Amino acid sequence: MSDLIQLVYISRAAFQTVPRNNLIVPEVSKILRVSRRNNRAKQIVGALYFGNGFFFQCLEGSEPALMALYETLKTDPRHRDLRILSKRAITERSFGNWEMKYLPPEQDVTRLMQSFGMSSFDPYQFNESKTAKMLDMLASGSNLQLDEAAPAQPSPKLVTKAGVSGIRVVIAVLLVLLLAALLAQRFLS
Repeated sequence: MSDLIQLVYISRAAFQTVPRNNLIVPEVSKILRVSRRNNRAKQIVGALYFGNGFFFQCLEGSEPALMALYETLKTDPRHRDLRILSKRAITERSFGNWEMKYLPPEQDVTRLMQSFGMSSFDPYQFNESKTAKMLDMLASGSNLQLDEAAPAQPSPKLVTKAGVSGIRVVIAVLLVLLLAALLAQRFLS
């Protein structure tokens, strides 16, 4: 028997849900960044969908790690009304090495909701079958990279590395030009 479990939970956003550049709500972007960092350390993988003010999240990892994370999530003021839709043992991870895959709001989800007879995304209306179909979509859908979603400010360390590399190239080009000018002047004299 595997020690891996899959936990699917839903919740309602407790913050303003206006997306930046029509791609991602800034608060969701922050959640993804922190989740990706923290989940890696805890060997947790998963996927998140956020739409219409609702979260649908699937997490996979060891039961102690997931249940400890869920207890932490219950106290997070950014969402409310948490409900576990599914908790089951699994033999392998559905999301590979994704610390937190993010499926952007897209037409596929809209079509899926329409196939459920729903006019908008509301996971509180999901039964076991609808949950399974949403999980399939999370597993097969494309991930929205955070740099596509909400450009982050580069860290000073990255700016420094990029800046130093750029400066080195400019200096090298200037040195070559200076050397060429000196050689040309010497041969012309």
